[in-house]
Amino acid sequence: MKKIYSLVIVALVTWSAGFGQTEIKLWDAGSQSGIGNMLNGTDYTYAVSSDGTHGVTINFKNVSATNKTWKMERYRITDVASWTDYLCWGAPGDPFGQCYTAPIMSTNPWTSPAQYSLDIAPGESANLIADTDTDGSGTERYRFYLIEGQSTRVDSVDVIITSVLGVNKNENKEISVYPNPVNSLLTINAAGYDTDLSIRITDVLGKVVYDEIQSPFAKIDVSNFKNGVYLVAITDKNKILQTKRIVVKH
Repeated sequence: MKKIYSLVIVALVTWSAGFGQTEIKLWDAGSQSGIGNMLNGTDYTYAVSSDGTHGVTINFKNVSATNKTWKMERYRITDVASWTDYLCWGAPGDPFGQCYTAPIMSTNPWTSPAQYSLDIAPGESANLIADTDTDGSGTERYRFYLIEGQSTRVDSVDVIITSVLGVNKNENKEISVYPNPVNSLLTINAAGYDTDLSIRITDVLGKVVYDEIQSPFAKIDVSNFKNGVYLVAITDKNKILQTKRIVVKH
């Protein structure tokens, strides 16, 4: 089984214009708020050991006394050509917000469209879900700028992903999960596998919403799923082949 060792480091730089006006923490889907220690000016590090989608969800809270209008800018500092990335940017009431895939974010840097700017009242927050699908070894560095108004950078988050792959007999076997975001039918194409696979889908709270044995090429109806982020775990004989994060958006 292919193994991937990924190190994700989130380094945060607070810009003088937004100093003391934004609280940055991890995001908890259950409480719909930031959790844990303040991340401003510190590193957040985690490692994974399975192939698939790797990312981080961060909560930006407006701790000033005035309303803020925020956008998100993604700057790809280093690039691994075979990797793809996407992000979702949303506010309370629609925490997964508007999602953008790699083809949409074709420029570098790329800024979320003005018509999807978020109006954040004092004490309210916005959420960034930033994901990368790794394919092969390499290191990728992203910088996500919090934009106030149309162009003022007030905070930033650096995400650094380093992947080292092991070599084994399944190295050339690929699993595709698409489209993402998905509206109705989710396709899973496990090219190269000749046995049925177990497919389990859970929501961000860990609740299992789908758990079936399927052929290597499967179509799953997600039209009744609520809008949001889900994890798709694909296993063969209790060995995890891949975990993908998908967004359901009707």
